[in-house]
Amino acid sequence: MGGAKNCPETPRQKMIGMMYLVLTAMLALNVSTNVLDAFAKVDASLHVTLDNTVEQNAMQYRRFERAYAENPTKVGALYMQADSLRKASDELYDYIQNFKVEVTKLVDGESYDSLARKIINTSDFDHPGTYALVMTDPETGLTNGEVLRNKIEAYRELLMDVQHFSARARNGKPGQIISGIFSTAKGVNNDGDSIPWEASVFDGMPAGACLAILTKYQNDIRSYENRTVTRLYQRITANDFTANDIRAYVIPKSSYVIRGDQYEAQIILAATDSTARPDYFVNGVELGDDGIYRCTASGSGLQTYNGIVRYKQGRDTISLPFEASFTVGEPSASVMNEDLNIIYQDYDNRYVVSAPGVTDNQLKVSVTGASVRRQGKFYILRPNAGAKSVRVLVQADMGGRMATMGEKNFKVQKLPQPSPYFVDGGKQVNSSATPRKSLNKNTVLEIGYGEDGLLEVPFEITSFDTYILRKTGKSSGNKFSAAQLKLISQLKSGDMVLVQNIKYRTKGGSETLYQGNLALILK
Repeated sequence: MGGAKNCPETPRQKMIGMMYLVLTAMLALNVSTNVLDAFAKVDASLHVTLDNTVEQNAMQYRRFERAYAENPTKVGALYMQADSLRKASDELYDYIQNFKVEVTKLVDGESYDSLARKIINTSDFDHPGTYALVMTDPETGLTNGEVLRNKIEAYRELLMDVQHFSARARNGKPGQIISGIFSTAKGVNNDGDSIPWEASVFDGMPAGACLAILTKYQNDIRSYENRTVTRLYQRITANDFTANDIRAYVIPKSSYVIRGDQYEAQIILAATDSTARPDYFVNGVELGDDGIYRCTASGSGLQTYNGIVRYKQGRDTISLPFEASFTVGEPSASVMNEDLNIIYQDYDNRYVVSAPGVTDNQLKVSVTGASVRRQGKFYILRPNAGAKSVRVLVQADMGGRMATMGEKNFKVQKLPQPSPYFVDGGKQVNSSATPRKSLNKNTVLEIGYGEDGLLEVPFEITSFDTYILRKTGKSSGNKFSAAQLKLISQLKSGDMVLVQNIKYRTKGGSETLYQGNLALILK
């Protein structure tokens, strides 16, 4: 894998990549089990590189945020592209991390590493394939391996789309690299038959190698996220220029014009004397003293014009030529979900809406199938009850004429299921080794997506049941009832509290039953 021109691979990255290829080849030849231990070293090396790249990404995003705060008009479109890439990268990275954790659970049982940074039974050939190829995702019904493949493919397409200005330049070579790094092409088994990507990766793969492969994907995600965000940031100043002599310049009010609207530009001479105003000519026609050129946009595509700026220098008359162009395009708009590229039921979805060449105060957003309100730079959309889709129509005030810039339809989906946990004294209770004193009248049952979740949703628990000592206790809120606490007081070390029938809701949302249980083991 070759590094990009602006972000070349370090010798360490090249070494890790070579080690990974060599170890994979050795594994295919069924060399000794020492090879499996070597995969742990590769995994550790990948994490070192990964941590460094994560830090670099965070720094680059901070630079983007500062640039956006200083000049949102100039940086807005690039900022939104970078932000969409950040969310997609985090989503795929976190899914792979959970994939690793679940595999580690199956392989090592209660002794599993919750961070999936190490694995005990490295030579376990069965459980990685079981989790990837047999166990299914409860929401989609697909196997976990199929879900992973679909997510990698979606991320690959997004990455190439965001990077199109550089990844598909230079004869498309960078795009080919991305396709290779995130390839999900079918493989071939020992009989020469074609098999799905997930089978070629996980079927018969030892657990130690499985973790190293998944970590490599995480490393590739952060690496190419860094390269792409770096290129996006470089575009902020790509068209800046400086002048060191006297020249004529054209300053358009907008270089992007909707067909039928008016194009406006000011022709100026740098360092001109205010007591001796220059004369401005465009296509042989003299302009006014302000040097503003106006014309009605017709047709579509690139429109060019030229002229001269004439001024006095002593007794001489100097004429400086200029040429400029502007683009006339069909109406279009960019609508981006600040959270995800879908819209959730019972949730305040945040959207940023923009259109090329149109300021924010010119935009009008109309929504069908949801309520909409403005909150800072965001439009807050909340789907109506029973809505299957939401239509967003974007219009712009073009000097008193409302022009339709574009529209987009979003599918309405339910929020993904959060996870429940108990909190005592502001700290989360350890479910696998729970002190009995942590289960008291002030202990609160909460539910959410955790610190690393893609969404921050203010859920609330409305009720839950407990199954203790073969007896069922009920709570009508988010705290233990007196009957439940009485049963808890009779428990001994090693006993279990099983929390069932957990019901929750969002603010203003309908009540939902959590699909699963929460088990607490007393220590």
